[in-house]
Amino acid sequence: MNESNIKENQMNMNRRMFFKSMGAATVAAAPISSALANVVSPKKWDQTCEVLVIGAGAAGLFAAVSAKESGVKSVVLLEKAASPFLNSTSLSAGSVNATGTKAQFAAGVEDRGNAAEFAKEVEKTGKGLADPQLVKLFAENSAMALDWLTDHGVVFTPQPNSAFRLKRMHGCDKHTGAQYVDVLFQNAKKIGVDIKLNTKVVELITNTEANEVLGVKAESNGKPLYVRATKGVVIATGGFCGDVNMIDKFILDFRGALTFASANSEGQGLKMAEKIGAASTHMNFAAVYGYGVPMSKDKNNRKGWIFRGHVMNLYGSITLNKEGRRFINDDQNSTKVAQFLASHQERTVYQLATEAQLSDFMQNDPIQVISWDRTKFNQEKEEGGHFINKVNSLEECASEMGCSFDTLKNTIDVYNRSVASGNDEEFGRRFMKGQFLSGPFYLFKCTPVVGITIGGLKVNQRMQVLNEYGEPISKLFAAGEIVGGLHGTSYIGGCSLAGALALGRMVGEQLAKNQAAP
Repeated sequence: MNESNIKENQMNMNRRMFFKSMGAATVAAAPISSALANVVSPKKWDQTCEVLVIGAGAAGLFAAVSAKESGVKSVVLLEKAASPFLNSTSLSAGSVNATGTKAQFAAGVEDRGNAAEFAKEVEKTGKGLADPQLVKLFAENSAMALDWLTDHGVVFTPQPNSAFRLKRMHGCDKHTGAQYVDVLFQNAKKIGVDIKLNTKVVELITNTEANEVLGVKAESNGKPLYVRATKGVVIATGGFCGDVNMIDKFILDFRGALTFASANSEGQGLKMAEKIGAASTHMNFAAVYGYGVPMSKDKNNRKGWIFRGHVMNLYGSITLNKEGRRFINDDQNSTKVAQFLASHQERTVYQLATEAQLSDFMQNDPIQVISWDRTKFNQEKEEGGHFINKVNSLEECASEMGCSFDTLKNTIDVYNRSVASGNDEEFGRRFMKGQFLSGPFYLFKCTPVVGITIGGLKVNQRMQVLNEYGEPISKLFAAGEIVGGLHGTSYIGGCSLAGALALGRMVGEQLAKNQAAP
């Protein structure tokens, strides 16, 4: 048995033990459905195509464009929303991770031939529980996806990320994932992809005896629409974190947490696939950001924003718990902060920045809170109200936090000595810029917010959806956030969107070459 199989078996064993220990909660953590359902084929199909794609986010659009560009004659894309911009891709800041891109080369970052190293960095963050084949595919296809976007007008800027040895995170010139949707959507229309908006797929139509997907049943303008696909159906409907009930059902460590996901990320594709016997994996994991901001003071409103506090820390700010103590290497990504809070049954985290550190962050990074513009952030900085408090001293800071001044002062004194010596003996931090000597300071109060699904459908190296016996379901593929296993237990910001682009592009190309057929 190889190492990856050992890890997979260990994970499965751990999950079985976990579910067993949960007692009544086991039902909530179990698969959505395990019973096969055979939707009877219609007497007449309304439309027949070669490739059918469900979902117009990054993965779905790239799959459709790639298939068409690679020679597929007829590609149909069905999107339930009235616009392709109502998804998690468009809500994102547009950060994507890749190795060996044209943008890196242009910026003087020599990263060609390093796909194996990039894959190891992704696996390390996922605690070694990511699917190594899936990570390898992502790493090897990442540059081709970003280079295609570069060739179509997107300007990428390589950026540092503590998870990577080199600048492998890429920011785009418009600072939003909606830029990718726009470029792909316009190109899809131009090359003849048949895009149907306001068209919700409700069921996968199968030939159960042959373990094969024939097409789908959809609803358009209140009427049923049956579309057949001769080469394959690609599910790219996104994750399920837009549905707080599904968060509470599966992401057990973050029940009741805020969510940043699109309301359209309701797990519909996952439910349809599991209804015909598809297997899921890593369902109890999600990308949860430690630095979340409630959209409302109403506790029943669980929508939240993502503050990019982990980026601010690169400019010297520090992360504190509610007692006024440092508790983690401040260079760690936001998901590590959230996981620590969950393991200690805490939901509040603070960041402290000097005026110089905050100014440096704002000057060098275009996004502070995802979905906010600079004007709104500046207003919050000056007036407060949501999550920023300007304090003139550590005494005032301790009062705002409700912690002991002596504890906070001791924390700051120890940290200031670390900055002076250049050695963080407590946590081994590298990005130490500036001491906390005199106010004013800026205090940021945050709480975990769920952003991206990590668990989802189980696929093989061809992106074919597997059934509960580990066998590929004929002519059914998946790409994007709906796929589980790419990230393991944790998540590097930029990997989900980049994985959607890279693997969406790959599956479209494979379908054109008939490489994906079993």
